[in-house]
Amino acid sequence: MLGSYVCRQCRARLSRRAVPIRTPRWQSRATFLSLRNPKPQDDAEPTKTTEQSPIQSQPEAATDEYRHGPRIQHMSGGGPQRERRAGRYSRLVDDSTESETQTLPTYLENTENGNIENVQDKLPLEAGDSPAQSIDAALNSGRVGHAWSLFEKNYTSRDCEALTDPALGDLPLLNNGKVFMHLLNSVNAAFCKGQTNVAATPTLALFKYEQLGVARPEYWARQTLSYLTYQAIQAVNATPKKPQRDLPSLLSELLSVWQLFFQCLGRNTGPLETVSTEWQLPSSDALPEMYESKGFSMRLQEYHPRYIGNPTLGFCAVYLYTISDALNSIDSLRQQAAPFLQFLHRLLAGSYVNPVFKHTEQSKVFHGLPVEVQKQIRKEIDGAPLKAMAMIGSKGETLGPEDTGDAAANLEAFNLKRIARAVESLASAPMLDNLWKGVEEAYTPQGQKAAIPPRIYNAFLSGFMVLSQPQRSVDVWNHMIAHGIKPDLLSWVALLNGCAKAKDLNGFNAMWTRMLNTGVEPDNYAWTTRVNGLIALRQVNQGLVALDDMGKRWLSAENVINNPQTHGKNRKGPGNLPKSSKAVNKCPKPSIEVVNGAISALVQIRPGSMRDDKRIEFVQKILLWARNFDIKPNAITYNSLIQLYLRAGDQGTAFKILQQMENDGIEGDIATHTMIITAAFQNHSFDTLSPAAQTDRIISLFSDLEAGGMKLNDYVYSTAIDRLLKQYGNHDAVRALIDHMSARNLVPSAHAYTSLITYYFQQSPPAIPAVDSLVLQMFTSHRMPSDRIMFDRVLEGYAQHNEVGKMMSVLTKMSKHGKLPGWGALTAVVKALVMDGDVERARAVVRDVERGGRCAGGVQGVGLGRGRFSRR
Repeated sequence: MLGSYVCRQCRARLSRRAVPIRTPRWQSRATFLSLRNPKPQDDAEPTKTTEQSPIQSQPEAATDEYRHGPRIQHMSGGGPQRERRAGRYSRLVDDSTESETQTLPTYLENTENGNIENVQDKLPLEAGDSPAQSIDAALNSGRVGHAWSLFEKNYTSRDCEALTDPALGDLPLLNNGKVFMHLLNSVNAAFCKGQTNVAATPTLALFKYEQLGVARPEYWARQTLSYLTYQAIQAVNATPKKPQRDLPSLLSELLSVWQLFFQCLGRNTGPLETVSTEWQLPSSDALPEMYESKGFSMRLQEYHPRYIGNPTLGFCAVYLYTISDALNSIDSLRQQAAPFLQFLHRLLAGSYVNPVFKHTEQSKVFHGLPVEVQKQIRKEIDGAPLKAMAMIGSKGETLGPEDTGDAAANLEAFNLKRIARAVESLASAPMLDNLWKGVEEAYTPQGQKAAIPPRIYNAFLSGFMVLSQPQRSVDVWNHMIAHGIKPDLLSWVALLNGCAKAKDLNGFNAMWTRMLNTGVEPDNYAWTTRVNGLIALRQVNQGLVALDDMGKRWLSAENVINNPQTHGKNRKGPGNLPKSSKAVNKCPKPSIEVVNGAISALVQIRPGSMRDDKRIEFVQKILLWARNFDIKPNAITYNSLIQLYLRAGDQGTAFKILQQMENDGIEGDIATHTMIITAAFQNHSFDTLSPAAQTDRIISLFSDLEAGGMKLNDYVYSTAIDRLLKQYGNHDAVRALIDHMSARNLVPSAHAYTSLITYYFQQSPPAIPAVDSLVLQMFTSHRMPSDRIMFDRVLEGYAQHNEVGKMMSVLTKMSKHGKLPGWGALTAVVKALVMDGDVERARAVVRDVERGGRCAGGVQGVGLGRGRFSRR
């Protein structure tokens, strides 16, 4: 029977609630406690201090003191009064100067210079010698510095007598850390008031608490980070409760507390000997490019596993990021904050900050701010993910070798890549719409019009058309015009491309007609888009007509220029113009680009949609048309023709075309040689060779390509790897190719990894060590493949062969790197755990999926897979 299970976070929470008292001194049984209410002392009778314990000297008040804590009397001789307790939220931002100075006027009147430090030395000691009572009395009388001195004197270590054997009067103050919270709040308030007589700072107080083991979770976010953050808000916005401490000092201390937070509660915690001057955070290179969780708080939680996050903590972190401009304005703050801001903008980029708004909805302190300040803070927090995304793009962090060093160019290229990725999924219209909103805000300076680059406009025009959102394309078009950007020919071409990719023939033709009606003369790129789109949409005859139309328009313009009409005596208009003043032909001359566009579209039509002989017939017509304009083929043309005949199974003609290509002096590119290698395997050229000879042959072939100046890529390697495994099972040759790639800083594609992994798992017995080696290489390479099928094959293979530990390790690493499994792989994981007897972890995976944890948010696959997983 399974026992009760307590998760790690709950265990940590319970352990922190435990009172660090092992041997309390309980009251003697022989002592009789009166049940009468204590009588107030006579004002004329002074309070007597004896060396007896509080219980023996004041038996009547002992019961009430034990229940409610010690009674603190004013030093002026008044009767006992109940301690004034601060509210839950008022401790955060309420100015405690009033409460502190109320207990000091009698003594301040007798001083010459009004220095609090001088007065403290003259105050008598509190009644009772117990440490907690003395600290609490000093705090209630406004002597924070003296209270801190008592704390340091009495609480020296985890096993000090004040903690292990406290006085009975200290127990109520030690319960739930009451006296320590009181001291921390007073230290925080004294620091923000700029008091110089208090040696402690919020950072030092929290550090001492962690050393003693008395720090409670609420000390961090609710009592310190939140308090300092609101003090910074008041300083930034000049509210009526503006703190006396200057803003740079406040921000420096706030950063120091955050630094200590990750030192004590982060991933890499160690002995707390000193406050570290370094941020205990991973470097930007070690952070994943994509997180599986969209929530900012969930992302942040991964880096403080010893502390359970909450909306207050998230609010403090995001607000600090929103005032990064203030942090960067001062050199010392910029250097101190740089690692944390770098860390935050990687976590915030593309995240959701909705949980953070729970703090703004529930916090009374936030509602106490001016309404204008509340609105501004909410707006800045809501825009923080977009600000972080723009920061990443402008710095070129995701562009790699394409980083230009120009922030504007980097940001434009970054946004173009994001738009392209969103469009590729063909099911992400809301995502593209969110990108549009983010780009609109990123390129809109405060109080000014948007200044979105035309290329980004065009990308959105095309993207919304691809995703069958023509109305959104219209909105983008109108936005361009409203902000002074006149749509050019590239804008029309973007719309045409979008219609072609969306397979919208009617829209494609309508856009072309509208473009011509506006008086825009299509250029070579526009004609290429027109011809390629028509043929790709199976309108081959219309595509050939468009080719013919392009040629006729150019010839007609040439005839007008070369043979201008002569006008009669009574006719208006110029006569024969001199040669130097002839008009320029604005109609583009047919070029090789439009020919390649037509042929490539024919080659890419699926084999079942058109017969090979018909396809070849159309290609011959296109080449004949090109000859009329003296258009000579290039490498792209020859590659398309070679691919055409190889797909038709006519390898003889394909090699003749290759020979003609060499005779014309045109060097093949990587696509040419990839097709040659594929043809070599199809011709069974490696069948008669031994495994060692196959290895030498393929390595020699690649070396010859390099010697000829060819720059190899991962696709040509992947093609050879796949053929060597599937046709010959020659894993030695495959390993040699992988080493050949590694020596050239190339990473095998996901397709190559998938072929290798499948092959190794199918061996008898399975080559588990070889799979382990590949998995290690996958997760340690500088550019890890992101193909879901590859990772699914790893999980399914380990599950099939009962390698449960390795299977769960891969699943965990996938989660950290933002890689998402499929339903089939998750089903295999759960079945393997159950077969291994680990029912608890199997249930944990299922619960994680159901609750939207590390796997659920992005589990890939159709609904059928989800149904099978649920039934399991």
